[in-house]
Amino acid sequence: MSSDFPQPFGPFELLRPLGRGGMAEVFLAQARSADGQQRAVALKRMHASLSEDVDAVEMLVSEAQLAMRFDHPNIARTYELGKHGATYFFLMEFVDGLDLGSLAAIAARAGERLDPVAVAWIVRAVARALAHAHGLRNADGQLLGIVHRDVSPQNVLISKRGQVKLIDFGVAKVATRIQQTVAGVIKGKYAYMSPEQASAEKVDGRSDVFSLGICMHELLTGKALFRSKNAASPFAILRAVREAPVQPPAIVEGVPSELSAICMKALQRPVDERHADAAAFADALDLWLAANGVGFDEGALSRYVRALISRAPRGALPPSALKSPPPKAMTDAEFAPSELSVVARSPLDPATRQREHPGPAKKAAALGAPTAPEPAVARRRTQHDA
Repeated sequence: MSSDFPQPFGPFELLRPLGRGGMAEVFLAQARSADGQQRAVALKRMHASLSEDVDAVEMLVSEAQLAMRFDHPNIARTYELGKHGATYFFLMEFVDGLDLGSLAAIAARAGERLDPVAVAWIVRAVARALAHAHGLRNADGQLLGIVHRDVSPQNVLISKRGQVKLIDFGVAKVATRIQQTVAGVIKGKYAYMSPEQASAEKVDGRSDVFSLGICMHELLTGKALFRSKNAASPFAILRAVREAPVQPPAIVEGVPSELSAICMKALQRPVDERHADAAAFADALDLWLAANGVGFDEGALSRYVRALISRAPRGALPPSALKSPPPKAMTDAEFAPSELSVVARSPLDPATRQREHPGPAKKAAALGAPTAPEPAVARRRTQHDA
């Protein structure tokens, strides 16, 4: 595909690249809203090799269905999983800002560490997002057992308005399934695994608590926790996750001891010694912020992020932080599924907030079989009438 932008991708217009990883590349794009207006979205285009693995595709569809059930201010919206030609893509809420890893890197290049109050605020927001996902239940009231599996700085977005958004639920599960065929899919992610995940054991929400604790430790200290020159290979990193001693963040000057203790509780290797769940982690941070972060809110985080960006050395900013988006980002109320949709959030059914292709059409689309696209309006009416 051409490197010139803007460029078409099905009914969408790709405006500029935002990032690229082992599984996908992400673009700022424009999509047509339900009332015919062009709105800004993030379009995550999966690498073509993903479509060659039928089991991975089925898993991708399943995970998309789950992602569209989330309804929390600290989880970025997933609007649609679609397929254009042989390429699967996610249509997601566009967050005008940068990821947490980039924010920490900007601070490091300026000779700074992130402010502990800002770190506590951000981690608390992510913990609330995880608590929402972990607590999601089905129609019978049974927990769905959702685990993010890839809580890392690259999957936390900070907007210029001070919003904190967690992204990419479930994608790590698909990545693990196809790592034999896609080189580098989870390279670099080993350092944010929990000990039980690193040992290929069964995981629950407390695995995400540990991963978030790693992020918090690194943000407070400005140093990698389980990566080093002596632990650079995947096997060495996984061993470090399981066995390496963890020093309290407070050994670094300027890190409050109480905040360090909250972090260290999240990093306990025995799962029963961690915070009971992500909500308990968030509660502990709320108490600390009430005593030490009075007045800090989204506005304060926005000012802090903008100040960091303004001081960033030349070449330090990622593409997502360089330009302003189109005038208005897509909202839930404005979203309408495209003709390429495999699974999409429904604007008509707030109870389920999800719409999927019925029967054989969905199965065929998920498996890559050629099917005639069903008109989006008709699909939505069928779900509504059902």
